[in-house]
Amino acid sequence: MGDVGGSLGMQRALVPVAERSRPAALYRIPVTLMLLGLFTMALQAGQPLLGLAMLMTAVTTTLGFAWRAGNRQGTEVSKLRSEGDARLADGRYGEARALYERSLALAERELPPAAPEVLLNYYSLAAVSSMMHDHARAGRYLEELMQGLGDRVPAPWSGHVAWLMRRVAHHHSQQGEHAEADRLCRRALDLVGDAPGADDNSVRSLLDDLAWIQHHAGQYVEAERLFREVLAIHEQFRDLTLELAQRPRRGAGSGRSPYREPGPATVSTSGGLDRAVAFSLLGLGWTIYERGRYDEARRCFDRAGLIARRLSTAEGEDGPSAAHRGLWVEVSRGRAAVAVTLGDYGLAEACYQEAQRQLVVETDEVSQRVALLVDMGWLARCRERYEQAEALGSEAQALVEQGGGMPSVASALHESLAELRRRQGRAREGQRHIEIALSTAERCLGAEHPRVASILAVAARLHVARSELHEAERLARRSLSLVETSLGAEHPRSAEAYLALGEVQLARGQVGAAERSTSLALARRQRALGPEHPELGEILDAQVAVLRASAREDEVGPLLERRARLRERLDAPRAGAAASDSIADQP
Repeated sequence: MGDVGGSLGMQRALVPVAERSRPAALYRIPVTLMLLGLFTMALQAGQPLLGLAMLMTAVTTTLGFAWRAGNRQGTEVSKLRSEGDARLADGRYGEARALYERSLALAERELPPAAPEVLLNYYSLAAVSSMMHDHARAGRYLEELMQGLGDRVPAPWSGHVAWLMRRVAHHHSQQGEHAEADRLCRRALDLVGDAPGADDNSVRSLLDDLAWIQHHAGQYVEAERLFREVLAIHEQFRDLTLELAQRPRRGAGSGRSPYREPGPATVSTSGGLDRAVAFSLLGLGWTIYERGRYDEARRCFDRAGLIARRLSTAEGEDGPSAAHRGLWVEVSRGRAAVAVTLGDYGLAEACYQEAQRQLVVETDEVSQRVALLVDMGWLARCRERYEQAEALGSEAQALVEQGGGMPSVASALHESLAELRRRQGRAREGQRHIEIALSTAERCLGAEHPRVASILAVAARLHVARSELHEAERLARRSLSLVETSLGAEHPRSAEAYLALGEVQLARGQVGAAERSTSLALARRQRALGPEHPELGEILDAQVAVLRASAREDEVGPLLERRARLRERLDAPRAGAAASDSIADQP
């Protein structure tokens, strides 16, 4: 699932089943009963010779008909399936699905529900529907397949069914159906067993999918544990393969690694799952980032960047593939997010420029483009370049309205636009955006997801701007409670909720409570981001308003001086120039 923006290599992953060489059992039972009945009637009539003649005639006619019909039916079902397989291999998914549906209709008409031909068509229809992003239909056919198998998947089928469960789980996760995605992934894990390997259906890959599901569900503690387990499994198999490849040859053995060709003794020892490992590192980095450990997250993104560089430079004269360029975009986004959060806007801008350079615009995956535009708008808003932020937001919104992007990305876009409108003093427009952001997030992420806390904080501040203080306080307290429950009382994101609560209290004339809330907001954000971070400015503005409301004008001066220094840092690149030179060397 980390590989959302990459292209999925299509292969004919169909379950092998031998062709039938005799009529279906459906024919044999009725024919036998009919023959016995005819023979018994003849004996009772006292004409055994006539009964024997009738019996032989019925046997010859009925069995011949059954044989011809069975063979004709089986031939037609197989022919339609073969044509569907050919369309699938050519990427003509709509035509393939139509052929599979015709084959299934013929098979269901003449064969029992558990017949191999019926189950094969269920599998193929689930697979092609998943490739067409029709996850509802894919899930329905998968359920039919499992019911036909009686939830007991034969060993030769386990890898294929696990692969299909992974795809359906991925779609469920994208739609915010995290519980169903988790169930399917764990079922697939049961199918492949407890022996991790290098193939696409290995324990390592399924654990990686499960980690991404937990990340999207906001279960960051469990996601971090799973990502670390995935990386540990990779290291274990890399070291084992390296040891085997470096042993002296015995007999006529080829000496090739079962994990990668050529063996790791002659090329990079990171194994055949380099790209998957890079996405695991990205997942771990984003998970740690959400938990507020920004320096550690940056190290994960840097490690993923090293793998991306090695993959890109190993691809020869034609340059990196679209998949590896997409990986570079994700690495650059991760690095930039940490830089923006820590206030290093020059480095962030260099990273986003690199991501734009590597972005494959022709790809069918629009979510990556929308996410990058949202991130760049975030940076422009932090630097108070509101016209640039608005242009980026409008471009992203146009892509979302055309049907591109996942719901979670659309929610982040509307949250960003709402905050932009609040800073521009356009609270009414911001209210419309925040309502869309909140409803979308609650639908695709869940009402208790940690990301919802940030949306609630923005919504509370918009209500304060519109003097709707009762609703503003309710949302601010809900945001604070959600952050403390899901991320911990000391998480930097609690500063947003405390600032919103302080603005409500100040508007109500509760100066003492407002001073306490804004002080907590400053302490939380300063502890995580440092005393010179530009985003401390809005908290200092709130503290200045609190002091003036309590007639303590003599204490305002130092805060105003500090606020002015922070404003001067908005365009200071700090590490930006060096970062630009470093990133320019990347492939």
